[in-house]
Amino acid sequence: MRIKSEHCIGLLKARFQCVQGLRRVISSKHDLALILQMIMCACILHNLLISHAVPQDWMEKIHKQKELEQHNDKRANRRDQILAYMMEMR
Repeated sequence: MRIKSEHCIGLLKARFQCVQGLRRVISSKHDLALILQMIMCACILHNLLISHAVPQDWMEKIHKQKELEQHNDKRANRRDQILAYMMEMR
């Protein structure tokens, strides 16, 4: 039973980034209620996504956005390298 529940949590963490970062200390009933609500929402969304696949054109937009972000990251890294070089030359 414990292994199955850990697998379920692993599936949720793989699909939803917000669940992966839930390592907060529960200091009140409000914190516990908030965490439980987030987990419940993730479970519901997970089940909906199993029943209804994500349209392919959405995935294409996501891939294009990721490629653009990677390109911008490379440009920012190159800019940082040039700045470091210029600062060394002073």
